[in-house]
Amino acid sequence: MIHAKVLVVDQDQASYETLKDELARRGYEMHTTTSMTSALTLAGAHAYQAAFVSLTLLPDCAALDGLHAEIPDLPVILMHAPEHAHHIPPQMLGVATNAIGKPLAIGPVCLMLDRTMELASLRAQVRQQRQFWYLAQETAAEVAGPELEVEGTRTLVRLEEMLVRRLRALMPSLEVLGQGSLHRAVLSYVEKLLLTVVLHECRGNQVKASSLLGINRNTLRKKIHDLNLSLPSNTR
Repeated sequence: MIHAKVLVVDQDQASYETLKDELARRGYEMHTTTSMTSALTLAGAHAYQAAFVSLTLLPDCAALDGLHAEIPDLPVILMHAPEHAHHIPPQMLGVATNAIGKPLAIGPVCLMLDRTMELASLRAQVRQQRQFWYLAQETAAEVAGPELEVEGTRTLVRLEEMLVRRLRALMPSLEVLGQGSLHRAVLSYVEKLLLTVVLHECRGNQVKASSLLGINRNTLRKKIHDLNLSLPSNTR
């Protein structure tokens, strides 16, 4: 079963036929090409999870910038000859995720791909957490601001517009949570944001917060525990 697509950009194609079959058995679909121009075309048509690029095809970082323009945050693994291992330009290492020596063998390639997938997943989670934390802070500021100091329907309309705007801005990161968990994850984050803001505004007074939220105090306590919320120091 294929769970990731891999792009390989190298003028020497002879060694990749065997690798293709071996990687396919491990769940990786490999696409090969001999130039950066065709690589950019492929990147525009496929959602690759990683790319191997020969160092000999990269006179500068512009080509890698092109790949990242097509697929933001695409992990790029530089391929180099053994004698060039200690001579990779620092600017290349600054935009690449890792490097591997040639000729490629199935064991090191699979290990590199597995670790790269894990690293990409962790980085995506960190970006997502940062974006939601920024959203929580911005939402709290907006709730306290003049825009939402209106009663009734107008308040709800403004709140809806604000949430839609934020969710659309976060969609690239939210897609990471796909495959059936997006709905659950978003609801959990929104609930955590709501409880955090309300408890902060109520200065930790759970009686007042539960009344404002319209839920039982015991239910609020359970949610605080389940969501691992940090409460103001004067919680009561």
